[in-house]
Amino acid sequence: MPVWQQFHETHQEQAEILSVAMDAQGADKARPYVEKAGAQFATVVDEGNLLGQLYGFKAIPNGFLIDEEGILRHKRLGGFDIRKPETASIVDQWISALGLDESLSLDELELGPEHSQANEHFRQGQSLYKQGNVRGALDEWRKGTALEPDNLIIRKQLWVVENPGRFYDGNVDYAWQEEQMLEGR
Repeated sequence: MPVWQQFHETHQEQAEILSVAMDAQGADKARPYVEKAGAQFATVVDEGNLLGQLYGFKAIPNGFLIDEEGILRHKRLGGFDIRKPETASIVDQWISALGLDESLSLDELELGPEHSQANEHFRQGQSLYKQGNVRGALDEWRKGTALEPDNLIIRKQLWVVENPGRFYDGNVDYAWQEEQMLEGR
């Protein structure tokens, strides 16, 4: 998020940024990251993974470039990092109004019927979590990851609830997440 704040400071006259946190636990969990980054752009929280269902993604970060008329001009699912030269080039091209090369346009993931089913388990789990039924929420999220093991949005909700110290106590423990993926957890 700090790199997007730097980008915002440099390009705020040319483009607006809207960041979306994906966290079933709500805005209180995302707020410290926004504050730590000193973010001066809008951040909203998608507690129900509605965007993952709508746009067909299973992991973050993603990037969507939308013009003034609300037309989606570019979508990058996974790995949208402004520090990467190819991402910076796409964003610069878009901002400079040169238009985007058609080869850079919308990318799609092949999603099977299990994606919708997994997201339904996510939403059921999120509802149970909001009601204070953490065990029930974890059970639903496990059902979702069993249907779609590569859905990191759902998997990370399990991890953050079961291991909050690896996410919310300062820095996110990415090495631990890698280990969990390799072990299939």
